[in-house]
Amino acid sequence: MPPWTGGTWMMYNADEGDIREWILDGYPSDREPDSGALIPMPAYRGEISDADLDDLVAYVLAVSQFGSPDDPEAASGRTVANRRGCFGCHGPEGRGLIENPLSFKGYIPPWDGDDYLELVGDDGEFRQWVRNGISDRFRDNPAARVFVDRQIVPMPAYGALISDEELDQLLAYVEWVRSNPR
Repeated sequence: MPPWTGGTWMMYNADEGDIREWILDGYPSDREPDSGALIPMPAYRGEISDADLDDLVAYVLAVSQFGSPDDPEAASGRTVANRRGCFGCHGPEGRGLIENPLSFKGYIPPWDGDDYLELVGDDGEFRQWVRNGISDRFRDNPAARVFVDRQIVPMPAYGALISDEELDQLLAYVEWVRSNPR
C-alpha cells in the first residue's frame, strides 16, 4: 500500500479525479481492480457523503502535497518552504492547524485561513514575520506581545538565513495557497 506522503503514491494517481475514484470504487476507472492484492482498497460508494468525500480528497491532496503550483515562482516558494521547515509548523502545504499552547488561538494559523489576514497585513509585514519572527505591529502592541512571547512554538526569525529572492518566492507560494483552496 503506497503511503499518502513521500511522492510514491503519485505513481497511482494522475489527478484529483483518480483520488475520488479510489475512494468511491477502490480503483480508478482507467484500470482494472487488482484481483491479486492481499489487501484491496475498499470501495466507499454509497457509504460516504459528498461533503465527507470532498473533505477526504482535500486531506489526501494536502498531506501528499500532490502536484505543484503552475506558477514557477510559487513552485520555487514551495521548495523554499519545504527546505526551511515551514510545513513542520504550518502543516501540509501551509494549510494545517498545528497546536500551539498559550498562543492567542491555541494553534499555528494556516496560510489559507482568515487568521492569516489578521496576522499579516501586507507583503512587508509578511517579510517582518519571516525575518524577525514577529511583525513590528505585533511587537509594538503590548497585548499582542503577551501572546507572542508566551506561546510554546514561536515563529523562528530567519534573519539573513533567507534571501530576498527566497522571501519573494515564499510569498508567491503563500499567495498561491490562499488563491487555491483545498
